[in-house]
Amino acid sequence: MSVFPVVKGTRLRATKVNSCGLPVAGNANYVVTNGWVSLAISPVMQEAEELEQRNAEGRVCVADRTPPERKYYNLTLTLCQVNTCLITLFNGWEQELDWEGNAVGVRDQRRVESDYGVALEVWAGGKAGNDCPTPEDDSIFASASTGKSYGYFLTFGTEFTLGDIEIAASVANFTLTGITFAGPQWGRGPWNVVPTDADNTPGRLLTPVTDDQHLVIQRTPIAPPEPTPGEECCPLNIGSVFTAPNFYFGGPDGEPAADVAPAQTACVPTP
Repeated sequence: MSVFPVVKGTRLRATKVNSCGLPVAGNANYVVTNGWVSLAISPVMQEAEELEQRNAEGRVCVADRTPPERKYYNLTLTLCQVNTCLITLFNGWEQELDWEGNAVGVRDQRRVESDYGVALEVWAGGKAGNDCPTPEDDSIFASASTGKSYGYFLTFGTEFTLGDIEIAASVANFTLTGITFAGPQWGRGPWNVVPTDADNTPGRLLTPVTDDQHLVIQRTPIAPPEPTPGEECCPLNIGSVFTAPNFYFGGPDGEPAADVAPAQTACVPTP
């Protein structure tokens, strides 16, 4: 049984994906940041429908109801002091460059991006009552860590738009709102986020994301990644790092997918 509190957002990682959740390689296609205030995840439901038929006397002769279903979730991400590349990553807006080619802003567009989206991973703090079990033998030394675990949230968002901006004698935050979608082509993901053995070896999700799932929530002892340099967007490599025998989905002759994602190349932020 997993019981854990959700206290404080520790880290956020956004990875560019297509409309099926497949990670998209590119020069500025992922970012890890502390520069966010909150993430709200609100379900949008298909309400239950009452089915009823009355007979000629006006009495109910057939009664039933359809079950409610989750259609998707509304996402509201509030940002503070973030690089403009993150906004571009979410909604496809054009970067504004200075005379040296460095990103200094963004320019809006009329069309809302829906062909691509982002995989959003969020780590939350909060100590659970079972984070420090009493050891039964000395095997605990082989897997010793900080003793801290995290709440891990994974979802897939698209159709992000920038909310109201109020400039006044107060702090102004940027708010991005979008909707979730199923990301079955994320599979087990390109990142190491859960333990794969008793030694707490960081690895990929143990079970692939399916075509019916918009949200994954679990407890993990694997610490969140550090922010990318300058909290800038970094190059994402997929085909060049997931090579035999480290396959993303599996090899041509039935070889299994890699349990541990290969390391990405050193991050050199792309303007």
